[in-house]
Order: sequence, then structure tokens, then C-alpha cells
Amino acid sequence: MKKKFIKQKKKIILSKIKAFFSDEYGGNLIEYALLIGLALFIFFIIVGVMTSLLDWPLDLANNFWEDFGAILKN
Repeated sequence: MKKKFIKQKKKIILSKIKAFFSDEYGGNLIEYALLIGLALFIFFIIVGVMTSLLDWPLDLANNFWEDFGAILKN
């Protein structure tokens, strides 16, 4: 009884998975998910580059007088 129930449920789940991947709508969902992931990856790369570019002049400004050999007292 239990084995028959498990086999039926397994069959239903496998058929639904197969229908999802063979259906055009399911394929489109996967494509959109991949595109969103790629867009987020590129976005975070651009944000990382921009923040590092913004940190660079701030570091230069903090060390401006030290680059000329000035001795600063804290």
C-alpha cells in the first residue's frame, strides 16, 4: 500500500518536472532567472569598481601633505 502510494506520487512529480522543462513557459522562466542572475552579477561588478574608484581619491586626499614630505602632528 505504502509503496504504491510513493510510486504514484513519484510518477506525478516526475511528470510535472518533465512538463515544466518541456513547456515553453517553463523554459522562459528559467531563461529569465538566468538573465536576472547575470544582470545582478554585472551590476555588483560595476558597483565594486565604482566604489573602489571613489575610495582612491579619498585616500589621495588623506595623504596629500604626506606625499610632499610634510610631517603631520595628530
